Amino acid sequence: MTTMFVRPPEVRAADLGHTVVLLHERTGAVRALLGAQREAFLALDATGTWVPGTEAEALAASLSGAGFLSARSDTAPAPVVVLPATGPSWGTQEAPGALPERGPLSPTWAPLAACALATVLLVRTAGRRPHAFSRLLRLVRITTRVARRPARDTQVVAVLDCVRVIGRVSPFRTACLEETVAAMLALAVTGRRAGWCHGIAADPIRLHAWLSLDGCPVGEPTSTLRFTPLIQLPEPGAAPARGHGRAAKGDTS
Repeated sequence: MTTMFVRPPEVRAADLGHTVVLLHERTGAVRALLGAQREAFLALDATGTWVPGTEAEALAASLSGAGFLSARSDTAPAPVVVLPATGPSWGTQEAPGALPERGPLSPTWAPLAACALATVLLVRTAGRRPHAFSRLLRLVRITTRVARRPARDTQVVAVLDCVRVIGRVSPFRTACLEETVAAMLALAVTGRRAGWCHGIAADPIRLHAWLSLDGCPVGEPTSTLRFTPLIQLPEPGAAPARGHGRAAKGDTS
């Protein structure tokens, strides 16, 4: 006897070679599957079935109970993201984690950044705590729909600098997730948008959110290049808004 299980579309998966990491968009929950569990999950994800008495049986029960698998879904999930193979460094690899040096805060972007960050913190707390990640994702999706003009690198860096400085003096937790969502919101108020990414890196396994233009991280240390996106907004392949190309080089407002 076998039972069908599928990965719902809100669950993203990344295969690191030795570990599969699952990210649930609605709750922000993360699950790491190592060794035999990794193999069992990949088989489950490929076939949707498990056989009683195998490793996959207990795994399917555990993942379905946590919402990482469901009995049925009308929408196909995103493919498993395969990260480039990397050997363990045992702590010998170094990556500069410091943010790029910033200049004076922009008087144009600072008020927008403050209002945007306050909105993000309100959205994060106004509702059920387990669904905070989902609410922030919904806010990002709204910004990508209403904003039509691609932002310039200088604009993205300026608004990120403002958000980060304001976040450091905020009495509430602000990390890369809140900062990048706030920056997207501030840009959207002016009709501009960037790409928003949430991804994963290995050795050690860590998650990070960042903004990008033309697929390249903006306002980030070079270590961000080690991250592989799990979620990209707008979705890759989405048609750009008609009548709008990249902003002119001199557009730095």
